[in-house]
Amino acid sequence: MTATSRRVVTVSRPGVSYGGSAPYGPPSPVYEAVEALFRGLGLDAARAGTPAWNPLGDLIAPGDRVVVKPNLVSSKNLHQKITGERLAASSTHGSLLRPVLDYALRAAGPRGSVRVVDSPVEGCEIEKVAGPLGIFDVIDHLKGQGHDIDFIDLRYFRIAPVFALDDVRRFGRSWNLGLLLRRRLPGDPRGYRVVDLGSSSFFAGAGAPRSAALRFHRSHYATPVPHHTGQRHEYSVPQTLLDADVVINLPKLKTHKKTGITLSLKSVIGLTNEKYWLPHFTEGDPSVGGDEFDRPQGLGDAVENKLSRLPLPGDHSLVARAPRLGAPPKVIDGSWEGNNTLWRTILDLNRILFFADRGGALRGEPQRRYLTIVDGIVAGEGEGPLGATPVRAGLLLGGFDPGLVDAIASQVMGFDPARIPLVRESLGGVLLPGSHLDEVEHIVDGPAPTHRFKPPRSWPSLLPGAGGAAA
Repeated sequence: MTATSRRVVTVSRPGVSYGGSAPYGPPSPVYEAVEALFRGLGLDAARAGTPAWNPLGDLIAPGDRVVVKPNLVSSKNLHQKITGERLAASSTHGSLLRPVLDYALRAAGPRGSVRVVDSPVEGCEIEKVAGPLGIFDVIDHLKGQGHDIDFIDLRYFRIAPVFALDDVRRFGRSWNLGLLLRRRLPGDPRGYRVVDLGSSSFFAGAGAPRSAALRFHRSHYATPVPHHTGQRHEYSVPQTLLDADVVINLPKLKTHKKTGITLSLKSVIGLTNEKYWLPHFTEGDPSVGGDEFDRPQGLGDAVENKLSRLPLPGDHSLVARAPRLGAPPKVIDGSWEGNNTLWRTILDLNRILFFADRGGALRGEPQRRYLTIVDGIVAGEGEGPLGATPVRAGLLLGGFDPGLVDAIASQVMGFDPARIPLVRESLGGVLLPGSHLDEVEHIVDGPAPTHRFKPPRSWPSLLPGAGGAAA
């Protein structure tokens, strides 16, 4: 892999669509695009174009345990349902998953196994996401052929909405009143393990926020604190991930209000089962050293924020919301370019992905092989991740270093990666050795992408011609 470890490939197919019907077998335009990406990465180059071609054999050995991680989000964004092309812009499509699984199963052989896994947001009704995108159909088809393949929802619980008022539109507002009820799920059959990064955490470095002020969203506002106190910086990780020999990441190409973009690095949040432990922002606004808000909040703002999700006994929640229709989004929960917290959480999880062994101990060398393929056939811009506007970009980007791939993808989107802390702080050998943007080999298969993505409104520094130094 050393010959191509610094290579990033962009496959550009303007006008291509997912098309077809599940289980999305070849031939198809998306299948061909994935194969073009494999060729661009130099995988099994000597046999490319022959029936014996085994591209993922350069990554996967016979008998390996392979984890494939699609990006599955939610079927609802507050009061807005996410369906059709908006769903395709937010979550990985089954037609991309099919060629990846075909070649992974070929490389792993009859002694190997492939597990498609994700731990999406707590409120995700996964059957309403993976089902319409054809993911379950693809897995069931391959399982029916005798392959050792399965889907695992890594969450051990989900939140089920029970609403008396659900997006009732009156007087220029969307009225919502109901409960979010906690429901148990089977979880990872291999269980979970706590990994403590200690001094290796990005929260242990200079300039990190105060541990006592680290926060999650309103229902579990201070839950991160005991997991990030003193020299402890711990995360809960599914054992299926730690036992994997190979991880193939399939994120979407889209913007994100908290991190600017959400690509390979950010997708790894879907590989932890204890979301409430994850610091997403630091309490307060910059005047008190926080990044939760961009400015001090009045009493009315505080009450509105509290009622949007009020904790109840039994880890249930009450929701009482009436947002103005068409109003610009407010900066809450660290959803702006001043967020100096969430990128540290994400890079911590990437450090675990690469360097934690099966027992959860950090090692000096990567413990599993890795490939990322960013799905930008239909991408998302603007108020992502859930409120993104679909863009038919016709793009795939791939490589073996998530920081390098995300840096190139940021440039392809029209953004300066130096202005995106999540990307900037992953480079320079900080996360992976040799991760230097000035040494990357970028190959473009197809016409050069021209669409300049719209950033979230709360990231004006990503607009063309934005002045000022990168934060």
